[in-house]
This record gives sequence, structure tokens and C-alpha cells, in this order.
Amino acid sequence: MNTYKDAKLNWEFGTAYDFFVSQFVLHNPERFSLRPNWAAGVRSRLNPELRQTLEHAINAFPSSIRFVFNLPVKNKDSDAVLKELGSKAPLKRLEDISALEHASPIYQAILHETKVNKPWTDAEREALHENTSSPERRNNPRYLESLYAIWSDPKTFSDMYLAALTAYRDSFFAEEEQRILPALKQALSYAQMRSGSLSLPLLLEELTSGVRYTDLEQTKNIYLAPSFWTAPLMFSSRPEKDQLIILYGARPDNMAIIPGDPVPDSLMRALKAVADPTRLRIMRFLAQSPQTPSQLSRSLRLRPPTVNHHINELRIAGLVHIIISQEGERQYATRYDGVDAMHDLLTRYLHGI
Repeated sequence: MNTYKDAKLNWEFGTAYDFFVSQFVLHNPERFSLRPNWAAGVRSRLNPELRQTLEHAINAFPSSIRFVFNLPVKNKDSDAVLKELGSKAPLKRLEDISALEHASPIYQAILHETKVNKPWTDAEREALHENTSSPERRNNPRYLESLYAIWSDPKTFSDMYLAALTAYRDSFFAEEEQRILPALKQALSYAQMRSGSLSLPLLLEELTSGVRYTDLEQTKNIYLAPSFWTAPLMFSSRPEKDQLIILYGARPDNMAIIPGDPVPDSLMRALKAVADPTRLRIMRFLAQSPQTPSQLSRSLRLRPPTVNHHINELRIAGLVHIIISQEGERQYATRYDGVDAMHDLLTRYLHGI
């Protein structure tokens, strides 16, 4: 049974979300079809020590959506983030940005007892893995390495992290913040307008480029926030069990993530996706009926990692739907409006519209 009728729609806004999302994208450019050499150039604006500090934080910390959501100010921008973090004692700062209070007691205990030159035992490493909620972090080979680097000397790392965030803001994001602000405002206005004519399920599907939630049984409040750097994907977080925050893509189709790039990101992603014959076969299979990656693997007689790679490329290009069940199972289906959007964008680009 779908219980969207029980969920209340709320709106969130702030460039602070992109302050953190942009760091994640710059450290994972291949996942967002971003040119690696450009991303590396932005990262190199920080000195090696601060750059490594940000890398450790991205490897080990959960999404910072919860932290931004809870900022006690209306204007949630990078200055508000730095001011809030700067007002806290080093250990409290680290606990808040890592959402440690929401972790299991055993996870918290191991981190608080971590010491320099005292490596974790195999049992402690296994316990940390088992009590890590994010599959992405568990599967990251550098996760525990970064986690140890942070919590073996938390005060020093906390101060370095604040310095790294400040340097990132000063060297890149302060200017970027002004560039993306009009697009965020436009995306928020558009979403609020669409909410007046679409049901909540259809609104979420449109804003998230094809993500369908089949059940939100325990969700009482859904918060939507535009994010320039999230596009074409979406990020989400649950500050509380009955709350869901979704960052939806807010980058216009005719605008590139790299300032001054003449070719829109969305056009390049779509053309790259359909240029592969295996992806075209996948889209044809998914046009017949939704399937899980394992079902596709059997149908196409391809290894699961290969199927997952192609599905990710199609997802980034906005050419497939994701259907998320209450149990978290993901099925995919061909997204015909994404195909139409690709054709329309190509036509407009060729005509210089």
C-alpha cells in the first residue's frame, strides 16, 4: 500500500548543501561524468595536507545533509557552515559533522577509544564494518584507513578539517556559490510550481530524474532542496526515522558544471550513454518490463559488475527509471521522457537555441 498521502511536503534551500556535495563530486568525477583533469585542478588549489584532510573526510563521513539541515540559521550558505563549525569545540565539531550520535553504541565506543600507534584489532575492524550504515562506505577500500586517521587524533583532525573547508571555500566555492545561486532559486520556484499540479509521487519522480519510491510508510515529512552539483543524480538522508530529505538536481539542461564549458553536461552524458550497443540492449530489455540488475545479468548473460556499470551510465544520463521498494530493492525501467529530452536538447543545441 502506498502511503504518500500521510507525508507532508516541505521545502529546503541553501548553497551549503552544494558546499559539501561539490566536494564529493570533485573527488568522484567519474561517477558524475565530470572531466577528471578539471576536478583534479580544483582539488590542487589546496595544499597537499589540506587536500588529504578533505579526502579522509569524504571517505569516512556520512552525507553532510543532516548537518546542513540542522543549521540554526535561515541563510544556509558556506559562511554559515564555517561559522557554525568554528563555534564548536574540536571534538564536538567532529561528532556533529560525522553524525556520530546517530551511530550504534559499539561504533561510538571504538572510535572514542582509538589511539595513535594502536591499530584496531580484527574484531574492532569487523565491528566498525558491521555497524556502518552506508554500503558505499563499507565498500570503500580506504574507509577504515580514513576513519582511523580521523579518530586516532580527533582534535588535530578537527582543526585541520575546518582549515581545509575554509581553504576550499576561499579558493573555489565562494565564486561558485554566486554562479549557482540563480539556478537554485529558479529550480526551487519551478518545483514549487509543479507541486501544485502533480501528485507527490509524480513530483518526486520528475525532480529526481526517474526515481520512484513505492512506499514511504513511516515518512511523515519530506523535505526537497535543489542542488546544482547533485545533478543528474539525487542525494537523500533521514535526519529522523520519519523524515526524508532529498536533494534534487537543479542544474539547467543548457548549463555545464564546468564554468564556461559550451557543451551542456546532460547532452554529453546522454550521447555517451546511447553510443554503447550493450546499453541500447539494456534499454530495450527494460522497455519490456522493469528488472533488477541481477535479472538483467541473467537475461544478457553478462557479469553483474558489467551490468551495474552500464546501468549507472544510463542512470546518470537520465534514460532509466529507478523503482525503490520498501525493502530497498531497486528495479530499473526505460525512461521514455529521458529519451525525448535527449532528442530535444540535441536539436536545440544544433540550432543554437
